[in-house]
Amino acid sequence: MILALNTAQLQHELALLNENPSNPGEYELLAQKIWLDEHQDVDYLVPFVQGLLEETGLNKSAITDVVVVKGPAPFTSLRMGIAFANALAEGLGANLHAISTFELLRRKAALCWAKPSGSCSTLVLLHAGRMDVGLQFNDEVVKVGPMSALLKDFPHNDLHVIAELPETLSEELHSVIREKNWTPVVGHELQTMGEMLMTFGLTGLQAVGTVEPYYLKGPHITVSADPWKK
Repeated sequence: MILALNTAQLQHELALLNENPSNPGEYELLAQKIWLDEHQDVDYLVPFVQGLLEETGLNKSAITDVVVVKGPAPFTSLRMGIAFANALAEGLGANLHAISTFELLRRKAALCWAKPSGSCSTLVLLHAGRMDVGLQFNDEVVKVGPMSALLKDFPHNDLHVIAELPETLSEELHSVIREKNWTPVVGHELQTMGEMLMTFGLTGLQAVGTVEPYYLKGPHITVSADPWKK
């Protein structure tokens, strides 16, 4: 059984899936839980997992694989989700798998799967702090910087754009989308993480011993003027 955890988006997700024993690679979504990030995952995750297990009548010992989103995402929520997934997988002796937020959103949109390399025209944008964004075009290297600088050289053609940004940056992005005639992928068009795993299973996920959080920038730490605290 797979337990999937996503604390990298504004809507956090837990899901339980079972592989069809008669058709390996085919998965059934048993149960899922979706809630808004309230920075209280340290209190929520254990009861939410217990609730899903009770709903399905299964025991946690049935969990063979743990999938977690490694980021990028806000520091606190991402750290709590990854710490929980690492501890759960170690305690159960389960296989641990990681996926980036960029790839998660591409798969939730199901736009780029099974297309020849280079033919998937998809932009994913995430907040990188302050007025910067992180951008990944198809499966290229992620770039970080001001949105206007990152987007200016992209052509006017049928790109699909998936983004999770604060309001000011969202408004700036929508202006660019209108100007360049791109196609925005809005929230209701995206699958849940559980539905995404029904489509893709564990294919292409990063198998790891321990998941390390992925940040677009390091956490902002103000250095104290007190020499004894440096």
